[in-house]
Amino acid sequence: MIKSVSSNSSIFLLPEEKIILQVNPHWLFLALPLAGISFFFLFYFTFVCPFIGSMVSSFELSCYVLIFLILFFFSLVLYLDWKFNRLYLTNLRLIQERGIIGKRRMSIRLESIQDIACEYGISGRIFNYGSVIIESAGKEGKMVFQGMPSPMVIKRMIENEVHKKDSSRLFPST
Repeated sequence: MIKSVSSNSSIFLLPEEKIILQVNPHWLFLALPLAGISFFFLFYFTFVCPFIGSMVSSFELSCYVLIFLILFFFSLVLYLDWKFNRLYLTNLRLIQERGIIGKRRMSIRLESIQDIACEYGISGRIFNYGSVIIESAGKEGKMVFQGMPSPMVIKRMIENEVHKKDSSRLFPST
């Protein structure tokens, strides 16, 4: 889901910088891994724990509890990884933030952006997600935002902000 937000974010903003867009990867990048591990643990829950219980009856309950705790832990890690993988568009720069405990933040000033591209495959066209690729001048190089919802909308928003920045640089207000 794409949403515009106010500046009550966890990222450090420069003076007079405002967040225009904050977006996480598409919900499928959370739902599909969760469905996969749930299927695996359902199989384990249905076949392995009863098999262990038939051999040693006192371990069957322990097996169920252990599987539930492991499933909960993996689900929590997947959710937090998805939740703390963000793209921010501000009026001054583009910021990529990632990390659950340790954070990694990369930013590109809007003036440095040279090219913006979108990539998506068949499933991306069906479910409306894809990659947004930003190329910039200087040492920053290239930033790739994978699995973004509505990549064309994000691309247009970035292009609009870059155009505003270029216009204000060419025609400064007096």
